[in-house]
Amino acid sequence: MSGQAEEEGPLAKASKAADDLYQLRDTCFPANPDEKIDKLQKESDLAIKLLDSIPPEQRKFPVERATYEYLRGKILDVFSDYKKEAEDHLSKAVKLNPSLTDAWLCLGNCIWKKGDLSAAKNCFALALSKGPNKKILCQLSMLERKMAQGTENQAELVEESIQHAKEAITLDVKDGNSWYNLGNACLTSFFVTGAWDHSKLLQSLKAYQNAVSVQRER
Repeated sequence: MSGQAEEEGPLAKASKAADDLYQLRDTCFPANPDEKIDKLQKESDLAIKLLDSIPPEQRKFPVERATYEYLRGKILDVFSDYKKEAEDHLSKAVKLNPSLTDAWLCLGNCIWKKGDLSAAKNCFALALSKGPNKKILCQLSMLERKMAQGTENQAELVEESIQHAKEAITLDVKDGNSWYNLGNACLTSFFVTGAWDHSKLLQSLKAYQNAVSVQRER
C-alpha cells in the first residue's frame, strides 16, 4: 500500500507531467512550429502549477527538495533555448542529491545549450559514474561529435563518440535511438577521416537499418 501511496503522491504526479511534457516535445511536429511552442508553453505552465501546489512540508527534506528542484529545472528546460533559471534549479538538485542521475543529465543538456561543452560533458560523466545509462551515453556521444568540430583531435573525439554509442547499444540492442546515434557517429567518422574508409560508411548504413528494424518490431 505504501508503494501505491508513494506512486500517487504529488511529486510522482509532477514527475509524470514532466515526462509527458518531454514526450510532447519529442513527438509533436506540427506544420507550424509556433503551434508546438505554444503547446509546450501551456503544458509546462500546468506542470509548474502542479509543482507549486505541493505543500512546503512535503518538500522540506533534502531528497524531496532535490526532486522538486530537479523537476522544476527539467520542466523549464524543455524549450530549445537556454534558461538560466532551469540551470539554477538543476544545480540545486544535484547539490542536494548528487546521486540523482537524471538531474545530472538534464543539467548537462541545459549547460550544453549555453555553449559550455566541457561543463556539459562533466555532467554526463558524473551521471555515468552512478551507473551505465543508454540515454546518457547517447547524449555524451552526440556532445563529443559537437566538441570535435574544428578541433585538432577531431578524429579522436569522434572515435570516443562511436565507442559511447556502442556502449549504449550493449545496454539495449532493441533501442532504435541508440542505433540511430551510432549511425550518425560512424557517418561523422567517415567524413572526418577523409571520406575514404568505406567500412565506416557501411557501419553507418547498417546502424541506420538496425534503427529502422527495431522500431518496426515495437
